Amino acid sequence: MHQTNNLTFNLFICFFLLPTTSIFAQSDFAESDSYSISVGGASVTLQTPFAAFYNQAGLAGLEKLSAAVYYQQRYMTSDFAEMSGVFCLPLRTGTFALSVWQTGITGYHQNRFGLAFAKKLGPRLSGGLQFSYYMMDFPENGTARGVVLFEMGARYEFPGKQTLGVHLFNPFDSHITSNINQRTIPPELKIGAEFPIGGQLKTFVATSGDWSGNWMLHGGFDFQPHEHFSLRGGISGKPLNYAVGIGYRWNFLQTGLAVLHRDVLGYSPSISLTFNL
Repeated sequence: MHQTNNLTFNLFICFFLLPTTSIFAQSDFAESDSYSISVGGASVTLQTPFAAFYNQAGLAGLEKLSAAVYYQQRYMTSDFAEMSGVFCLPLRTGTFALSVWQTGITGYHQNRFGLAFAKKLGPRLSGGLQFSYYMMDFPENGTARGVVLFEMGARYEFPGKQTLGVHLFNPFDSHITSNINQRTIPPELKIGAEFPIGGQLKTFVATSGDWSGNWMLHGGFDFQPHEHFSLRGGISGKPLNYAVGIGYRWNFLQTGLAVLHRDVLGYSPSISLTFNL
């Protein structure tokens, strides 16, 4: 009971006192996938449908019509969840993606609806962009407000399969204003790299930060001992967060499981499913 009360108090702090300060929103979006979570958020080079959340340039490498869904039970509480879904349509002109994201607790929610486009700009270079409508419920007056967000990214693969990714979120510093306060959504830059080691191991490193100098390091690995199975792990901070995960690929279905641990708030298990149609 004491542990439950502490968690409730911490969630209260996060959702009701923080509205008077800045919100580092992109960190939540970038973790909308069990793969990204399990490698510590160092996901700016990944080519999956969920790249719609952490670097749209990664959508350019998709070759099949695909749909993906994700669910996370935050901090082991039944009424605090994060969900997302993506639908990707590769065409000759490029790849289009529709995405939706939601998180929150009873009486308070955040939602994002996005439209992305990505294209190969050369044999090794890809680019992508996205427009999103981001909404937040304001508990203090029972209303919801929204704002249009823009983001863009690039991805470059070197001859040795080393890959560099760059993603810029909300460069125009859009924000949401309620009747009594303003909620800022800071611009964020994330730069990351992927380094394959042999044929079974990939390592990931990245750094992300806003214009105020709040920078965070990310690192992770993906070890694939079998063509259908992967073991993953990652860390990020400060404060220090760590995660572990597994991935399984079978025919048209890819499954990812991850568990993220945050200081104070505890563990958050998640699952993601990708269907290549």
